[in-house]
Amino acid sequence: MKKIIKNAIIVTLDKENTIIRNGQLEIQDNIITYVGEMRDSKGQIIDAGGNIIMPGFVNTHCHLAMTLFRGYAENSNFNNWWYDYMRPLEDKIELGDCYYGATLGILELLKNGVTTVADFYLHPEETARAVNDTGIRAHIGIGAITGREVVGEEYLDGEVEKISINPLIKPILYAHSLYSCDESHFQELNKYAAKHHLVKSTHVSETLTEVGTIDQKTGMTPIAYLESLGFYDTPSVLAHCVHADVGDIEILAKYPVTVATNPSSNLILGSGIAPLYSFVKHNINVSIGTDGAASNNNLNMFKEMYLADNLQAGVLNQAQALTTVDSLKMATLRGAVALGYDNLGRLEKGYLADIIMIDISKPNMQPLNDIHSNLVNACESNNVVMTIVDGNIVYDHGEWKCGVDYQDIVDHCNRIINRIDG
Repeated sequence: MKKIIKNAIIVTLDKENTIIRNGQLEIQDNIITYVGEMRDSKGQIIDAGGNIIMPGFVNTHCHLAMTLFRGYAENSNFNNWWYDYMRPLEDKIELGDCYYGATLGILELLKNGVTTVADFYLHPEETARAVNDTGIRAHIGIGAITGREVVGEEYLDGEVEKISINPLIKPILYAHSLYSCDESHFQELNKYAAKHHLVKSTHVSETLTEVGTIDQKTGMTPIAYLESLGFYDTPSVLAHCVHADVGDIEILAKYPVTVATNPSSNLILGSGIAPLYSFVKHNINVSIGTDGAASNNNLNMFKEMYLADNLQAGVLNQAQALTTVDSLKMATLRGAVALGYDNLGRLEKGYLADIIMIDISKPNMQPLNDIHSNLVNACESNNVVMTIVDGNIVYDHGEWKCGVDYQDIVDHCNRIINRIDG
């Protein structure tokens, strides 16, 4: 049935950054068919009540099932967190655990206005089940997840088949990092990506320790070493890139790459602040990720937008280093571009109907002097009152409209972590 959202402030994020007040948006199946002024039209009416509608967030770097480890290893730097806490905990994960952790993560994302997620974690087939049961749009990482996999075409074909259980799921090729994978992992992913036209992703230049280790081993920075392996020859999403020097930025500017920045995680683990201003200045696509709840504590794109924008202003003593529209598009349109979409991330005719509604009646959103600024600097995840994915309402005023029981998921997650603690 046709859906009609009326009486809305429409933040389109189109090329002109148009905002339509007292606007109307129409959806047929999963496609936006009209964006404009109010008009007579027949269908299922959704009265926005004067609230904002905008594109749903695209979270380009997440580890969903790490919700299980929320709050572990607080005040640890990255190496201590990763080697002393996360890896031993992950060794205790059993089949089925990641389904519940991923489902909890997706419910949090939907509540927070995220409509697309790129996820990279253990047991991707369990994440696929969670996606299927919740209705989010997802790119699920397959490949060298731990670095212990023997990666080749037959293996990757099998992994693609295991996760391809829903039209909203797409594979994204993944090698965890240069410090946990070897050259053969990256080379095999390169070949498979070129053959099947898939996006690739990896962690790179997240910490100074990583940069020093790779330099000692290869005589190159991690970003330069990936170039030598041909990793950038096909579209790639590079998570973090906190420690990128001038030469690294010049390399990235030559290729179809996206930097997926994760400000909260980088701050919490003491990794640093990525040079987003320099990336943008050199026309490198920048998107935003939350990372996992084990290194962020929540999956909140509003917080990440705020930090992405304002950390640059503070570090550079330049308030306009990035604009609020830059930050909004990093969280929406530029994330969609990173994942290979040309019809996602805007509210525009012909685009996919991934839409969120923001309650502007709460004190933090009043007055509406600058709507883009309010969304980045004032809005909170609790202002999200509706989330629509692929034309379907999946979250509506505190209730998830999908096939899972929230309390059951929470109970399972607590039993899992109690078992692991035991």
